[in-house]
Amino acid sequence: MALNRRLINVISTNNTKTTWSRQSILSWCNQFLSTDIPKIDDLCTGAAYCCLMDMLVPDCINLNKVKFKCYLENHYINNLALLQQCFNKLKINKSIPIHKLVRGKFQDNYEFAVWFRLFFEANFHKLPEGYDAMVRRNYQTFTKELKSSMQKVQRADTTVAITPKGTRERAHSRDPTMTEQTVRVAPITGIARARAIGGQSTNLNRC
Repeated sequence: MALNRRLINVISTNNTKTTWSRQSILSWCNQFLSTDIPKIDDLCTGAAYCCLMDMLVPDCINLNKVKFKCYLENHYINNLALLQQCFNKLKINKSIPIHKLVRGKFQDNYEFAVWFRLFFEANFHKLPEGYDAMVRRNYQTFTKELKSSMQKVQRADTTVAITPKGTRERAHSRDPTMTEQTVRVAPITGIARARAIGGQSTNLNRC
């Protein structure tokens, strides 16, 4: 861990004079990391903060342990826990509200992003010689997609049609070997017609 100076702790409150809009913070973050994170809420994965800390103090976090493609809330917790461990080692007096951040709410993530930028700019002077953010993270991209949304898609793909109960019972009562057949009705002959009306046919043969 290349660190020969003590990091400056900062405090951010609602009365802090220095602050930034969400667009300003995202632009700053994306420029440093050569990425395109679209929303403040997406910082909840913690991966971007881990990379920024590695930029501030190289090797203070093992980036091989960072989850860049986050499909589970546990991935967020893993990354933010790594960040908290890094803070503890560097004696940074900041307790990360992990369980608030992982919910992905804008306000919680915006407040932490403001604090982190204040902290970063108070301690950042220049990039280490030859430092390449993309190379450091092995060209991995930041992905945020919760498993719950994936499960909804899977459930939609495997939807089973439900047949009404009466229809099922009628279907099971049929003989599976039966097939629909056309019933042919023989034409009514003159004899049958005569019998039907009580008369006799003139075509009857006498014995």
